[in-house]
Amino acid sequence: MPTPQEMVDVVHRYTAAHSAGDVDAIAELFAVDAVLVDPVDQPAHVGRDAVRAFFAATHESIDGMELIATGPVRAVGQWAAVPLQARSRMGGAVYEVDIIDVFTFGDDGLVGEMRAYWSASDIRVVEA
Repeated sequence: MPTPQEMVDVVHRYTAAHSAGDVDAIAELFAVDAVLVDPVDQPAHVGRDAVRAFFAATHESIDGMELIATGPVRAVGQWAAVPLQARSRMGGAVYEVDIIDVFTFGDDGLVGEMRAYWSASDIRVVEA
C-alpha cells in the first residue's frame, strides 16, 4: 500500500501532467485495469487504454488546460481526495470548473479508480 505522501505525490504528478497536456504521463499513473468516472454521473472508462483515450479526447477538444489543486490533498488508507480547478481555453473563451477528485490506490501505488465530482452546470466562462 502506498504511503500518504506517495499518494499525494501521484496526485500532484496527475495535475502537472494535465497542465502539460501529457496524456501518456497521465495514463501511466493508472493501473492496467483502472476505472475512471469523469464526471461521476457518466459511464465509466475501464482499463488504462480507455483512460488514456478519454484524456486524449479531452485534451484534443480544448486549446490547453491548467489543472490546479486549490486545497491540500487528503490521503487516508488507500484513498486520496483533492479539490481542483480546471481552467481551459476553447474557441477563444476561457472556462473554469471546480472539481473534487477522489482516487483509490492499489498496493502497487497506481490509481485503481478515480471519480471526478462536477457537472456541466458547474462550468463558468471567465473570459469570452
